[in-house]
Amino acid sequence: MKTKIAAIGEHDIMLIFKAIGAEVFPVADYRQAAPKIKEASKQGFGIIFITETIAAELDETIRSYESEFLPSIVVIPGLGKSNKYATKKLRQAIIKAMGIDIMPEK
Repeated sequence: MKTKIAAIGEHDIMLIFKAIGAEVFPVADYRQAAPKIKEASKQGFGIIFITETIAAELDETIRSYESEFLPSIVVIPGLGKSNKYATKKLRQAIIKAMGIDIMPEK
């Protein structure tokens, strides 16, 4: 079974995902992104990449998918200044998967 991949975020970074064959949903801000997450989930995407600048404003929406098997929402750094949201979400995923914190906060 082939997993469908989606990417949601600022237009410039979406070009990278388009190049690897992902379905892209370029958005200007988080208000446009929320319905795109729902749409991608309903369309059966297994992995949804979302830039941290957009994801930070949609924390509650993203958390609502954490208990679901699919989709897996992966927060990635964007092209702008990092707000450390992607690192925080990655750390939580590692703790959930491994049961230990291999990225302790400094």
